[in-house]
Amino acid sequence: MSDISEVIARLEQVETELALRRAAHQYCVAGDLRDLELWRGVWTPDAVWELSPDMVFTGIEAICETVERQWQMFPAMSHGTVNLDVDVEAATGRSDVIVHIQLQDTTWVTGGATYLDEYRRHDGAWRIARRTVTRTFNVGPIPNWGPPGER
Repeated sequence: MSDISEVIARLEQVETELALRRAAHQYCVAGDLRDLELWRGVWTPDAVWELSPDMVFTGIEAICETVERQWQMFPAMSHGTVNLDVDVEAATGRSDVIVHIQLQDTTWVTGGATYLDEYRRHDGAWRIARRTVTRTFNVGPIPNWGPPGER
């Protein structure tokens, strides 16, 4: 039978991994639902969101302003995080994202990228301290097929 301290350490490891995964997923949920309060809770106050080398936003206010501009530009977005791998010891993660974005003219484009994350505890919760977007791609536009009964 394992020593209780070993069991506690293993449980803390599992809880941390789940919390890091939750932070990565809540980023997508908050963005897609346009939930600014949840969005704020994803990031540390001094976080860095690097969308590209020339588009780097530092601090929660700049990050919130940026996502609000995206919400104004795109009537709908749907993100899916895949291939999420977290390193609990380093508090880092890597994931791929597939995103469907509706444009102002109602057409849809699909894109994706790889996210490189650094996490940090803030106010008792694991949050994203830095997200760097790499390997971006876009495919589209996707034909607008209309509602199922009108195809």
